[in-house]
Amino acid sequence: MPSYPLLWLLFSILAAGLFWFLWFRRREKLLLNRLQKMVDQASRGCLERQEISESRFSALENSLKRCLEDSLLSESDHKSQKSAIQRLISDIAHQTLTPVSNLKLYAELLEENSGSCREEIQTIKEQTEKLDFLIQSLVKLSRMESGIISVTPRPTPVSLLFQAVWQEYGKKSEEKEIRLLIPDTELSACFDLKWTSEALGNIVDNSIKYTEPGGTVSLHAEAYSFYLRIDVADTGIGIAREDISQIFSRFYRSPQTASLPGVGIGLYLAREILQAQKGYITVSSEKGKGSLFSVYLPLT
Repeated sequence: MPSYPLLWLLFSILAAGLFWFLWFRRREKLLLNRLQKMVDQASRGCLERQEISESRFSALENSLKRCLEDSLLSESDHKSQKSAIQRLISDIAHQTLTPVSNLKLYAELLEENSGSCREEIQTIKEQTEKLDFLIQSLVKLSRMESGIISVTPRPTPVSLLFQAVWQEYGKKSEEKEIRLLIPDTELSACFDLKWTSEALGNIVDNSIKYTEPGGTVSLHAEAYSFYLRIDVADTGIGIAREDISQIFSRFYRSPQTASLPGVGIGLYLAREILQAQKGYITVSSEKGKGSLFSVYLPLT
């Protein structure tokens, strides 16, 4: 039988081991709690500054804190720069509205009163229209991103949306000899009529722009369980596979469309408008075989 001193030694070793196990486990739990607290604070953008020991045990805590602080500073700088750029764009766009309006006015007066230089005057008008479109788009985009303008979705008949698109682009399609097919529908969804008309109109305008005379642009609406789907199908030039993932980027222009009018902001603005009201947009296309844009709007 083991002697009492040996039993006491074994007991002491076990007690010491248990003590240190509980002590380290408690430190580990406290460390994990502090790390979780830092992560939670960083996610709310309010990481508190506090002194952390430089002991080896706190190396992970120090590293995480420095990483989170750097991340918050980087995010803050990014937001500040983005805000400054948005203000600059908004200011420039606002300051150029009046000069552009004057250019359009004087170009029309020249066209009415001048018997010659018709071609030059028409070129001035076309370029002024392009500049005006770009400025208006920048103003809308800047106000949308900065939160000055917000969408207000409400239950609305899709027929009103289709009617707005026809009024805006019906004449343009006829002038280009393209059939714009918009069906009657009794479906409804939850969306902001003004801004969704802007988004859908940008998609239809894009389809008309890249469809040759004699082609077709058609709209179709279909209701699902939670979403209403609006398809915009065209018989245009299509989109190359490598460009599909980039067409919703701001100011992106495909090399094959570089010679055609446009600034590459319409589809980006359309996506932002749809996402602001819990909708989304998809596209399927093949080069030379037309494109199909599908807009999804919540039913409720």
